[in-house]
Amino acid sequence: MKKKAILIIYNMCLCVIGLTSCYAQNNDARPVSPFEFRGIYSPTNALDSIRDLFGTHHVDYDWGLWGHNLHKVVGENPDESIIATIDGKKDKEQYCFSSEKMYDLLVEYIIDNFGDGETPGSSTRISIMPRDNKKSCTCKQCVAAGNTAENATPAVTSMMRKLAERFPKHQFFTSAYHSTRTAPKEKLPSNVGVIISAIDLPMRVTFTENKGYRSFMSMVKEWKEKTDLIYVWDYSRNYSDYLSPFPCLKVMQRRFQLYNRLGVKGIFLNGSGDDYSAFDDMQTCILAKMMYDLTLDVDAEVQKYYKINYPETGKLIADYYLKLERRVDESNHIIPLYGSMEEEVASYLNVKAFTEFRTQLENAAEKVTGAEKEKLRYLLTSLSFTQLQMLALNPSDDNQQLKAKLIRQLEGHKDLKGMDNYGETDAVIDAYIQKLEN
Repeated sequence: MKKKAILIIYNMCLCVIGLTSCYAQNNDARPVSPFEFRGIYSPTNALDSIRDLFGTHHVDYDWGLWGHNLHKVVGENPDESIIATIDGKKDKEQYCFSSEKMYDLLVEYIIDNFGDGETPGSSTRISIMPRDNKKSCTCKQCVAAGNTAENATPAVTSMMRKLAERFPKHQFFTSAYHSTRTAPKEKLPSNVGVIISAIDLPMRVTFTENKGYRSFMSMVKEWKEKTDLIYVWDYSRNYSDYLSPFPCLKVMQRRFQLYNRLGVKGIFLNGSGDDYSAFDDMQTCILAKMMYDLTLDVDAEVQKYYKINYPETGKLIADYYLKLERRVDESNHIIPLYGSMEEEVASYLNVKAFTEFRTQLENAAEKVTGAEKEKLRYLLTSLSFTQLQMLALNPSDDNQQLKAKLIRQLEGHKDLKGMDNYGETDAVIDAYIQKLEN
């Protein structure tokens, strides 16, 4: 228990040490952000101290109901009237948004957990989203509302109108995604909004030069005609590989600038959730600042962050990380959101440069003590996964000794809180190690 407690305390202090002198802004001095909602789904932003410091939000704490989570209201085995009709048959993989039973359960849930929102500070944001698939209910009531087999927006927004009228102090959001990409035909109430997925925008410097950009812009334009409450759901990690570098700061800065020009009111950055990811402490803090200052000098902020928080090794880390950002900037290559190591190498990870950096950092870490040494344990363990992935690209008998050493280092993840997974789905580090050893 004592060891676990120490790890928890360390995790809480991971990104706070030294930050006050570098980033702190009290609420009176903090500039006004162009975005009313500034959500970052990362382990660093899960810390109360970080959100207080930067004025950011986290969906686990700042939403009454977030994402595709209506099952929390209707249950895992809902009443049959809540189940969608697909091709004339009931289909438990989707909901019917014309269901009176669903509406009654939502009203009950909101009253029980948040009240009417009349008390100062009690109003909240609530997601009303279909399940995460393309199915759309075509029962008689949903078709009468305007649904088709490809478009669930009419029934979903009809449900939201009823809720918005019943709870005028709360805000209700659906997503422009899958079956709800199409905007409704009529203007929505002022407390009803939409979260538009930026999945069509490629993660590259010139993301405006393809049909995905045109598709995204078309969605924003259509929904803006129906609501002023536009949020964007964007992505800040490679969801196949949390543990390797993901140099997205300058690309994200250009996207934030676009969202501001479009009048977007809020941003949700989908990161690695509760799972550790390489450079997350630095990236979360700079992305948070960027949500206030869209012209932030990224190079200077990275250097400043590492100088304060990694006094012995900060220059080495900052110099390497910024080389990755420059390569992304200069090559205009897509940063993969679901990419293999082969794709990462093609995009921005030079194997020789990475190997040299990790060796230098490992050597430097031997002379470091205190909090910085603990933070380096996290980073070096994470990057051992990256190097193992690189070795797999060109397997050789000559690398067996290095491979065994890296596996031993990666096994150290068991002592590091939040480092159980290397990716989003079925990506358990222990299973990966077992596969390597067999």
